[in-house]
Amino acid sequence: MKTAEKKRIVHAPSSGGSDLPGQLLSVELGENEEVIWQWTHRPDGTSAVTGYEVIKKDEEQSEKP
Repeated sequence: MKTAEKKRIVHAPSSGGSDLPGQLLSVELGENEEVIWQWTHRPDGTSAVTGYEVIKKDEEQSEKP
């Protein structure tokens, strides 16, 4: 039987405006996962997190305190 993996919610960095279309708020990750946020920079100077990439932690990184 598999043990259920613990999940955690990671909130996206604030972009200064909560009403920007396409902005992500958070992503759910497993214990051995990290997120890389993808930003969109608009002509009016505003920026928003509009995508992400989930990557697995390296074994070396997960062993560091």
